[in-house]
Amino acid sequence: MPHRPTGAIIRPAPSSCTIALTDTAFKFTLDEVPASTTNLKLIIQASAPQSNGITRAYSKAVQIGDARTIAAEDYDIKSDYEAVHGAVSAGAPKVFFKYFYVNTATSEKSGDMFASAKLGA
Repeated sequence: MPHRPTGAIIRPAPSSCTIALTDTAFKFTLDEVPASTTNLKLIIQASAPQSNGITRAYSKAVQIGDARTIAAEDYDIKSDYEAVHGAVSAGAPKVFFKYFYVNTATSEKSGDMFASAKLGA
């Protein structure tokens, strides 16, 4: 088995996700999880709230919360998000996400996945 240098891209990349953003809840759910999650952690990055006119702000995404254990359940990201960016409001209702896996044993990372959510949508 060839050695992969640190920082190499690993597979699988995360699946698509479902994000529910309301005034009272902020949930992130992977649509599928890999068969084996040994040594894999999920990293979620998010932009600050953006106005309706903004169509892409993935480059502004920063990590929210700690690396997460991969699971087929909702991740409640409301408190992690608000600790970094504050609350999402009607004046800036859009949030852009970048998320990926990291192998904790090798430091390899998967390809990036992108998503967005809008308050109340």
